[in-house]
Amino acid sequence: WKTGGVNEENQKSVNSIFQAMIIAFILITATMVLQFGSFRKAFIVLLKIPLAISGVFIVFALTQTPLSFPTLIGILALFGITVYHSMLIIDKINKNLKAKMKLKHAIADGAASRVEPILFGTITTVVGLIPITLSDPLWRGLGGAIIAGLLFSGLLMLLFIPVVYYKVYEKEEA
Repeated sequence: WKTGGVNEENQKSVNSIFQAMIIAFILITATMVLQFGSFRKAFIVLLKIPLAISGVFIVFALTQTPLSFPTLIGILALFGITVYHSMLIIDKINKNLKAKMKLKHAIADGAASRVEPILFGTITTVVGLIPITLSDPLWRGLGGAIIAGLLFSGLLMLLFIPVVYYKVYEKEEA
């Protein structure tokens, strides 16, 4: 016996999304390394991706929302959105350090000064996705994944990224 038809096509689609996620991760990594000129800073930015994905799984488990193909597309879109938010913080910290601020002050100012743009960017994205998420169960996974990932990781990121940045670079300050 062999499975075919719809099941086979679904499996091909899921495999193609997983391949796209791997390619996206590699391209995002390369872009971050070029942008920041540092593998460590790129790594700090990329740490937010698993945080956002875990938020999707936690919220979906709590709301008993099934994982679907559109959910995987939403998770893929979440990669870029969450990385962008982390880039804003890291970029501001780098500018502060170039302005000769102490590490702790540069990190605190970098995170604090980016709260508003990240918060309003998250709010506008969430509000914009609410209609598609509520309109059709087919798209609930896509919108729900992005909303859950942004809300979960957005709040934690403002603490997570500065703490990790400090732990990675604290020895260089001395």
